[in-house]
Amino acid sequence: MGPSPLLAFAPLRTNDMMRRASAPRLNAARLLDYSLFFNDKQVRLSSVFGLDVQTIVIDPGHGGRDPGAIGAMGTQEKDIVLDIAKRLRDQLKQSGKYNVILTRDTDRTMSLAARVKFANAARADLFISLHVNALPQKQFDVIETYYYGPPSNSYTLRLARQENRDSKIHAGDFRNMIKKIGDTMKEQESATLAVSIQHSLFTNVKRYDKSIADAGIKIAPFVVLLGVNAPSVLVEISCITNKAEEVKLDLPSYRKKITSYLEEGITTYLTQRHIQVVKGDNNDDKVHNGSS
Repeated sequence: MGPSPLLAFAPLRTNDMMRRASAPRLNAARLLDYSLFFNDKQVRLSSVFGLDVQTIVIDPGHGGRDPGAIGAMGTQEKDIVLDIAKRLRDQLKQSGKYNVILTRDTDRTMSLAARVKFANAARADLFISLHVNALPQKQFDVIETYYYGPPSNSYTLRLARQENRDSKIHAGDFRNMIKKIGDTMKEQESATLAVSIQHSLFTNVKRYDKSIADAGIKIAPFVVLLGVNAPSVLVEISCITNKAEEVKLDLPSYRKKITSYLEEGITTYLTQRHIQVVKGDNNDDKVHNGSS
């Protein structure tokens, strides 16, 4: 039997009315003020909301009809990145903490739209796309890591145009993807992941190749990075048009080393995700210092 109707409509007691009257009024503008989230560089939203990483999607670029970059000896980018992607998946899985899957695990054609759809359907928490650079005019090796953003120079614009070719992404879908540009959490985490991978890859390879160039962290309008909901990076792990590098890339032992450097960068990022947020409202000092 439910409560008595008389109880449901019982008048408020005097004390209740006084508490209601003295309750602070809500400031709607304050409730909607997220400026600290977006403007304070010390605040990482993944830490504030305790966001976890469970599923990592690794994307070997190109494949099938699209060989990607081709070296002077005929080495194809699609084969190199597929081998490294498989090795990286297996190494990351060893911890038992993550579900690690590949967008393709065979030599097959896969559009950028299909890669985006695959990663989002898998509910990826991280997306890492692997590629090998092609710079015929350069005699040195180059390592660089990208996350999504406007092109910083004509080179990144040309590279984006090359990587976005035949994406199979429709104009309607692209409009929806553009809305994600303001996703602060994704941008923060993508940039942090890019820094960690680039640092590990370059500093380790530098020990074996003193001539290697650190092209650093860059932003470029790669649609595959924009379309995936999760923090996303594209890594140019090497430069296949450098003859000495092509020879090394053909060696399984060298690809194993590259894999371990990528894993180190990813693992470093994962272990540092939950950083302490040190800045709060002005009243925090009063609370922690015990003053009134």
